[in-house]
Amino acid sequence: MTNKLDAILDFIVLDDEQAPVLNEQGLPTLKQGPIVKDLAQLIAKGKVQHIERFAEIAAQGEQWQWARDYYDYLVELNRVNEYNANVPEPVANEDGTLTTVEPLPEPTVPERPALKTVEQVLETYARQIDKLRGIEFKNIHVSLSETNQNGLSALKSALELAKEFNVEEQFFPINFNAETCKGVEVVELLNETEFKQFGLDFILARKAFFS
Repeated sequence: MTNKLDAILDFIVLDDEQAPVLNEQGLPTLKQGPIVKDLAQLIAKGKVQHIERFAEIAAQGEQWQWARDYYDYLVELNRVNEYNANVPEPVANEDGTLTTVEPLPEPTVPERPALKTVEQVLETYARQIDKLRGIEFKNIHVSLSETNQNGLSALKSALELAKEFNVEEQFFPINFNAETCKGVEVVELLNETEFKQFGLDFILARKAFFS
């Protein structure tokens, strides 16, 4: 049993001499594993600013799940070994046949999965994350959302109207309420040049994203 514990040595409680702390059944005590967040739920809510860290924890969580499965394997192995050690001898029947009790087969050892990289964990969600993070403008990550696109279109129409009535000097500065992965953030546009640059960056990024 001791040799089998080597597989989960990093996941179990050790004593001062770095030996596994065993209970009366000869089984170790597992350490507390990480708290894994639901990545799909986080991304669906737009919470991707620290998603790499959560992905790293999710990868570790898979390793801890394997350790728990391995622990369950050890428990079952103990039970099987105890049962097989006490299998009764064959009993002769009156008709000359023998009644035998078959030993239990050993449980299957759970295979440890490879530790995933952050990129591998997030591969399924990469497109959603890219859309949420969008473009960076004035240190704000503006999502490539339809709401932001509509907001820019409305702003462009308003600017054209201001020019028509020769009041464009009153138009700027203007605060654009942008959807971001942190919620709604304000992008301050000081003049038409900034507005055009912001709009161009956004439209080109959104076009590339959907093409």
